[in-house]
Amino acid sequence: MTRSLIVNADDFAHPTGTIEAISDLFELGVVTSTSVMVNQPDWPRAAEVLRAHPEWDAGIHLVMNDRRPVLPPPQVPSLIDAKGVFWNGAALLLRYPLISRSQLRAEWQAQIETFVTEIGRTPSHVDLHCHYPYVFPAWFRLSLELAVAHGHLPVRTPFDDGLEEKAPKLAKHYGFPAWFIRRQGARYRDMVRQYGLPRTNFWESRFSQDGNRTVEFLLDILDHLPEGSTEILCHPGTEGWRADDYRALRDPRVRERIQALGIEMIDYRAVSRVA
Repeated sequence: MTRSLIVNADDFAHPTGTIEAISDLFELGVVTSTSVMVNQPDWPRAAEVLRAHPEWDAGIHLVMNDRRPVLPPPQVPSLIDAKGVFWNGAALLLRYPLISRSQLRAEWQAQIETFVTEIGRTPSHVDLHCHYPYVFPAWFRLSLELAVAHGHLPVRTPFDDGLEEKAPKLAKHYGFPAWFIRRQGARYRDMVRQYGLPRTNFWESRFSQDGNRTVEFLLDILDHLPEGSTEILCHPGTEGWRADDYRALRDPRVRERIQALGIEMIDYRAVSRVA
């Protein structure tokens, strides 16, 4: 079986140099897909860049915990604090019973519509910003329903075919018990299958974590890439910790290793066609 790889750069439009870094990595052929945040300050410039590059694969990075909503505050009062900013972190999770699903659906729908209107194409895939929206099945289910409504778009599934092996490490990183990761993961994979949505076989997030943002760590991931399709998550930018992702990905040894190993570079449009 072929080893296929998507290198997906999250947070396109985040005001930390993501547009510059991700655009450069697209040109180098290292990044093959990106996930776009339409509620960020740099969104207008990001949309302009993506309109100029229809060949670049871009999906929607649905947000419920970073900056402000796309919709006016009176339409999504349960999602925001007194300053009109999304709830985040523990405060968001503790407010789960108070978060209106209809308001969240409307906000995420508005984010997708903003993408389509301002870029002029449908997102190639759907994923969620940070791990908080994946904690509760009801929130994850909303994203799947929107993926179906917009053409059965591929979705990111952090709980992949390697769930059993990865559960202890995921539990340690995200602060949940391993049994919870296994239970939720199996449930989420079933949900994706029931909705008939395409996904990669594997999702690799370790590179873009503290202590791992080095070319050596990335090369080791490539050396042990499993058969099937894998998405490697990254957060390139020019500021802060994102610059470490950027430097490692830009290292020529990464492209050389991919070529030497015969890894097929694909994007989410290819995942959709296979499905």
